[in-house]
Amino acid sequence: MENVTHSYFYFLVFFLTALLLTAGLVCFAAFLSRKLFANRKQADENDSYAGGFHILSPVTAHFPVRFAFIALLFVLFSAELLLLLPWAISLHLSQNDGIVTALLVGGLWGVGYFYEYKKGALEWK
Repeated sequence: MENVTHSYFYFLVFFLTALLLTAGLVCFAAFLSRKLFANRKQADENDSYAGGFHILSPVTAHFPVRFAFIALLFVLFSAELLLLLPWAISLHLSQNDGIVTALLVGGLWGVGYFYEYKKGALEWK
């Protein structure tokens, strides 16, 4: 039980360090932008769009569904990779049964992506 606690302790330390460093850098960037750009007038202050850009195409333009599909696949793939980190730690402790399960799940993911590739879902046209 001590090995599991030891492994997750380092993961917790890494996560908290990354979180605190990110929060500190965001606060520093906000402070710096307030100090540097406090007296500067905005050129688009009286513009009708708050985003600062003009519409280049009509609102009725179609959004490509393939872009949304590939973005969704990217998010799913990223989530799968994030799930593998704690699982890899537990596989080290569970020995042979865990490795067989990991190979089975990895094979199923591979079959799913191969199916998507063969159907042409990953091609950008």
